[in-house]
Amino acid sequence: MSSFTRSSLCWLAAGPTAVALTAGLPAWAQHAAGNHHGHEAAAAASDNACNNPSVEAALRNKEAALLGARHADEHARARSRKCRVAAGRDSVGKPDPATLAKARSQPASAVGQWSAPIRVPVVGVTAVLLHTGKVLFWSYDPASYYVVSQSNRGVAYLWDPATHTGQSIAPPENIWCGGQTILADGRVYVAGGNLRYPDPHAPSGTTGWQGAFTSYTFNPANNRWVAQPNMSVGRWYPTTTKLVDNRVVITSGFDQTGSNTLTPKVSLFTPHADPNGVGTMSEISPHDPSGFYPFQFVLPDGQMLQAGPGSGNSYLLQPGAWTWNRYPTLLAAHFGYGNGISYTDASGTTLRQTVMLAGGTQGSAVTSDNEYMDGFNPAAGWRKFPNWLHARRNGHTVILADGTLFTMGGNASGADLYDQPVFHAELYARQPTDVGGSWAAAAPHTIQAAYHSSGILLPDGRVLLTSDDLGPAAHNQVQIYSPPYLFKSQRPRITNAPATVAPGQTFTLGTDTGNISAVMLIAPGATTHANDMHQRAVRLRQNGKGSSLSVTLPAQAGLIPPGYYMLFAVDGKGVPSVARFVRVT
Repeated sequence: MSSFTRSSLCWLAAGPTAVALTAGLPAWAQHAAGNHHGHEAAAAASDNACNNPSVEAALRNKEAALLGARHADEHARARSRKCRVAAGRDSVGKPDPATLAKARSQPASAVGQWSAPIRVPVVGVTAVLLHTGKVLFWSYDPASYYVVSQSNRGVAYLWDPATHTGQSIAPPENIWCGGQTILADGRVYVAGGNLRYPDPHAPSGTTGWQGAFTSYTFNPANNRWVAQPNMSVGRWYPTTTKLVDNRVVITSGFDQTGSNTLTPKVSLFTPHADPNGVGTMSEISPHDPSGFYPFQFVLPDGQMLQAGPGSGNSYLLQPGAWTWNRYPTLLAAHFGYGNGISYTDASGTTLRQTVMLAGGTQGSAVTSDNEYMDGFNPAAGWRKFPNWLHARRNGHTVILADGTLFTMGGNASGADLYDQPVFHAELYARQPTDVGGSWAAAAPHTIQAAYHSSGILLPDGRVLLTSDDLGPAAHNQVQIYSPPYLFKSQRPRITNAPATVAPGQTFTLGTDTGNISAVMLIAPGATTHANDMHQRAVRLRQNGKGSSLSVTLPAQAGLIPPGYYMLFAVDGKGVPSVARFVRVT
């Protein structure tokens, strides 16, 4: 069975013909493709699936033979939507006016509040929060999108959410469609990406997407990209996971052959101690990941959980031995594309951890069948987590500064990557280790944020959402959500906190209030295609009263892998401070 049939495609027109290079693309992309392929591609651009029913029918038939009828139908619908948007006959989605009116009639202290859309110079297909407080975005280069000879061209931008200003940071190549995480010293690590766009002129069986062998680090201290060793195989849509010892496990992705083959090979990157140094790359025990961007989490004992997107892909990887051990099967599949979180409550004598997977697609339907496992009791397997109010794929669940959950974005069509955008946002007002709650409606956003959007928590406790890339009008937009806790009362302030801490350490936290009810450590987000590969949160144990607290980190390094974290102090009314970045060593 083709690996395509086990996962959704990155792009809609990845087919074996010249038409696939231009069908359904906006005008600028068709023009770019025409410039590269000369008269032949120019003719395809003017005689493509957007304006020639016979071309669309032929493309759909070829995709059905290659991918299956359901995937072919999904791509055809998405191409049709893109064609209508590009021709001005349709537009990017907007929230229902009645929904907006209802939300605006409620106090922000109950449902939160969104900013107006903000323009940024690049599409935030990937968004990574740095310990400087800035956000690194990257994407494909729209000017050369689908131009085969310029497949290595990408764009990136370093953006300050406090001032809405920034600067272009040229990526070393087209790292779009790679995987990313954040190393112990704050460097961003990126593996794989787009080696080549689909090329209809390539030999038969090699016309598809090619994954890049390369990997890079980005150093926020000097804004410098450093080439790291190549992997043994190309990867397009891989997952990267930092382990307790700062090494990175790299799994999944289409390989470099253009044959649309999902690689079972697993790579291991060992960073150099010098922030500008070059580490090493090796290969460990192989494993079939069942699809693109599998969800991966480090558990308290240091093992790595890989779960989904297929329901049968539920395994534990033992570092050192590098053995994959079967874990109980998921309750449901979370293809195209679900999301997940890892949350630990270490505030009491009994530690609890919830790893939750949410949303995505099962067969031809979008789901809200959310599920969780207990990291301290893996033998219990997967269990039911409260469903969202709205089923969605391509959505984003973010752990808020007070330890509660917020879900936004995505779309409700199981047959199209952009259709039926979901503007409803939802709040889970309990800690994720308490599975007895329910989701409640929050203020809706107004930008469409389906496929190729991203979402992360900011150090001031707000949430950043980027728009998808359906049409030119949607490009380069973000919105920022202020949760209800920012409208309740004056915020507490951290007056004293250490710059570095270690597992098991007790430190003194100073605040300007004597009413702190929770202390949170939250890792900076690193999100693409709904998968935040770096998100985790730990509620810490605290003792004492007044403005000086004794705070203790859990001893298990698996709960807090090394790196920078946002430290929030939350008062008795549930209002968080602005975060201090601390480094766990």
